[in-house]
Amino acid sequence: MLILVMATLFFTASIYLALYQFRAKIFGLHGTHLPAQMFDNDSIDMGLSAKKYEKQQDSAWSLVAQRTKSLEKYISIPAAGFKKRLIKAGSPIGVVEFFAFKVFALIFIPLASFILLADKFPKNIVLTVSLAIGFFLPELWLNKKIRARHSRIRKDLPNIIDLLTLCVSGGVDFMLAVNRVVKDLKTCDLTKELSEVYRETQMGKPKREALKNFASRVDMPEIHSFVRTLVQADRMGTPMAEALNMQAEEIRVRRFQQGEAMALKAPIKLLFPLFAFILPVVLIIVGGPIMLQFIRGGTNFGF
Repeated sequence: MLILVMATLFFTASIYLALYQFRAKIFGLHGTHLPAQMFDNDSIDMGLSAKKYEKQQDSAWSLVAQRTKSLEKYISIPAAGFKKRLIKAGSPIGVVEFFAFKVFALIFIPLASFILLADKFPKNIVLTVSLAIGFFLPELWLNKKIRARHSRIRKDLPNIIDLLTLCVSGGVDFMLAVNRVVKDLKTCDLTKELSEVYRETQMGKPKREALKNFASRVDMPEIHSFVRTLVQADRMGTPMAEALNMQAEEIRVRRFQQGEAMALKAPIKLLFPLFAFILPVVLIIVGGPIMLQFIRGGTNFGF
């Protein structure tokens, strides 16, 4: 009976997490949000009306996340680090939901492993491996989300900096240039973050503080360098267009160097599949006839 109840809870939680994760494809809603703002899926209008900056509820799952947010104070000791990492990933789920994911994984992966594998393998090995999988699976999922989001931001950053450079070179203020780029470009992770920067400045925060918050949320070397350049240019009176142009060139050079580094690592990464899969097949094809000749009656090399 206990196993049935736990299996039911696991099935319900899995359906909830699956619906929450893929609600953009199921209900036509956007899958991520920043902590301070829900963005409209169709367009981002950054006008000065106060209603444009009110937090919009985009689904019933947002209401669930808000109600569980009050529970974060009870897990405040480890929540700070997880909250920062979830923000870096684009806040796909809340802190409480992530902790629930970890608890479910730690309970039900060992349970399912015992039900399916206890008769085939030693129980202590099954328990150890399943607990390790249940503990690290949520971490791996979150790290994958962070890497994917950073990759998308890194890909879009040089082009957006070029557009900002064009706007600033035409005499537009930097924050108005940010507003223009966010309105005209297709919605992506970087435009959402820039729209959050613009929103914070319109709500009264200084531009430097809004940019530093942007760098803290994304937490990428390229973004830290970008924000540092903007802050120094604003403080020293350097032309913003020149600073942006230099920053875009530096990011492109860094991307090219990263591509070269990945290309140099490729042969080393190919060694394992070469020795594990390709070389045994070649040995079987070449040495198989010789081994068959040995087995059937010795060798005859023509002497």
